Amino acid sequence: MDLSNYTILVVDDEPDSLTFIGTVLRDGGATVIEARDGEEALKLARSERPDLVTLDISMPGKDGAEVFEEMRGDSVLKSIPVCIVSGQPELRRLIYQRTVPPPDGYVDKPIDEERLLFNIRKILSLSRRAR
Repeated sequence: MDLSNYTILVVDDEPDSLTFIGTVLRDGGATVIEARDGEEALKLARSERPDLVTLDISMPGKDGAEVFEEMRGDSVLKSIPVCIVSGQPELRRLIYQRTVPPPDGYVDKPIDEERLLFNIRKILSLSRRAR
């Protein structure tokens, strides 16, 4: 699946991860918007209405779990698919256990390029069919 018709919001406070994920998605054809913290992520999600959000969990300030829960509680943002990106599987498990509906997918850090693209394409394909 070509990503050229999709806009993806990448949220990560680690510059290396932000750059890596953004580059992989751009190389796949996507338009990429980047946010370095939770507040910026929510503002961009509201203004840009991306097709998907990749969301790091561990961030200073408003963390990824809080951002995800706020998105799911927002009438505009709740339909945007979210792929959790985390180097801490135990935090990912907590999010899946405590939120309904759960995230649409996840990718563990360190990030494997092929796995990232596979998951993003799968989520976008499923979300497109649901519309």
